[in-house]
Amino acid sequence: MDLSQYTQRVMESHELYSAHLSETRTLKVYVSPGYHPQKNQPVLYCHDGLEFFTHGRIATLNNRLMAEEGTSPLIIVGIAVNKAYRTEDYAPGGVRHEAYNRFVVEECVPFIENHYGLHPGLAARFMAGISLGGTASLDICLQYPQMFNKLLLFSGAFYGPALRAVEIRTDLSDLAAYMLVGREETAVATPRGSFDILTANRIMKQLLETRGAILDYDEATGKHLWGFWQNHIPAALRWLNGHLPATVRRQSMPVVGPGTETPSSPVSRE
Repeated sequence: MDLSQYTQRVMESHELYSAHLSETRTLKVYVSPGYHPQKNQPVLYCHDGLEFFTHGRIATLNNRLMAEEGTSPLIIVGIAVNKAYRTEDYAPGGVRHEAYNRFVVEECVPFIENHYGLHPGLAARFMAGISLGGTASLDICLQYPQMFNKLLLFSGAFYGPALRAVEIRTDLSDLAAYMLVGREETAVATPRGSFDILTANRIMKQLLETRGAILDYDEATGKHLWGFWQNHIPAALRWLNGHLPATVRRQSMPVVGPGTETPSSPVSRE
């Protein structure tokens, strides 16, 4: 099979100043073939967002799923990380964590959904993250359940504060998540020392399920590396597509070839 068509990307970049973080963040936006502004257009927000495109190849993989399996058009927003403050931004208890959460919810989401004419609502708005980005995703969901309740969590670095944030909840029956962790992630080097990601995810799974969350949990052979997560991004995107409301799911929509703009697609190529 000739896969060259799947390497083409339709993207747009934005520089968004955050009053909460007192800095400018890059937002890289993938607009899938077949996109047009509509009330329920699904949107996926990704922490470590540029890496989701470069290392995770999420745009190429989504194009392929649309072409071969008929999945729904999807907007993917990659929120660039500030590597100097990644832990402080993403980790519950970090000095800038609350400011980062407010940046995402109060600045990033309104900007994207206004710019692209989107009104997805809670049912068609998703968030994804790897490692500490997964922790950030879950915490935003806990703090702002009116904004997010569907998550893609890859090897979440669920330190003590993240576990305690779930322990104090009594009902998380509105939360749904795809969770992936590698069986070899038992001694992952982090800025805070070696960490057993596998055990932390098993504990988090139990805590979430006990509180009513609906999980698709997968332990697979793999290490704490993008190569591992990339291999499972298609499964996560299928999960996302399966959790769209019936009114949002693609209904025999013809695929527009990757790299092709339609009159209603406000995008540029990079």
